[in-house]
Amino acid sequence: MMKSSSRLVMALWGGLFAALPGISVAQPQVLVHIETNDASAAVYADSVYLGLASGSPYWVDHDTDVIRLSTLRAAAWSVSPLRENLIATPGDTVLVTLNFPMYHRIESHPFGAEAWLQEGSERRLLGRTPVVFASPGIQDGMFHVEMEGYAPGAVAPRHDLWNRYEVSLVALSEMGDAAGFTHSVRRGRVWIDWSAAALAMVAGAVAVHYKFRADRINDDYLATGDPSLRPRVARLDDRSGIALGVMQVGLVTLAVRFAFK
Repeated sequence: MMKSSSRLVMALWGGLFAALPGISVAQPQVLVHIETNDASAAVYADSVYLGLASGSPYWVDHDTDVIRLSTLRAAAWSVSPLRENLIATPGDTVLVTLNFPMYHRIESHPFGAEAWLQEGSERRLLGRTPVVFASPGIQDGMFHVEMEGYAPGAVAPRHDLWNRYEVSLVALSEMGDAAGFTHSVRRGRVWIDWSAAALAMVAGAVAVHYKFRADRINDDYLATGDPSLRPRVARLDDRSGIALGVMQVGLVTLAVRFAFK
């Protein structure tokens, strides 16, 4: 009886030890908080996808070597992933800060122009277009694009992760032709102003002349009562009114042209 009981106990212990290799023991973990300037970036623990940066913190195995951050923005497909070695002991809470640089691609038409960064009184040559400039954070100042024989162009930096600028440069020769054409057009239209002013002055003088003559003849009519003078007074008044209308046309023309200059 004792022998059979001993055999039963030994059989149970043997079965238990045989089953131990199939029992998985949970790995000790570390809590990782992600801080980044791209909340939509994908987070990896070594090669294991954890989720988006906006969903942190994440529990990871304590023997994880690297935390990796990869942007998912379509426009920033060429942006390299960021990584940081994880050094922690089981149960630790770790803050991992990974901020992407801000990329600025500057293009020009025609290409091959010099791209400069102007920050206050300092100027820095970035290269010839097309050129990509990476800034560690939000970039201040202005980007200037310059090429011999062309008017310079300028653009203000934007604040996205990937920024693209296209600057069309205008040839100085084309600007000179346009300026000369505009000047000649303006000079050619000056005669309109002078003509309107002269017309207004002459018409005003004529209107005053006829009005004075009509007044004198009207005085004679009142003094003599001669009915033959009345038609002359009416004709002179009509001529004075026509001249007055012409003067007003000249003045209105001047006023309109000065208003739209």
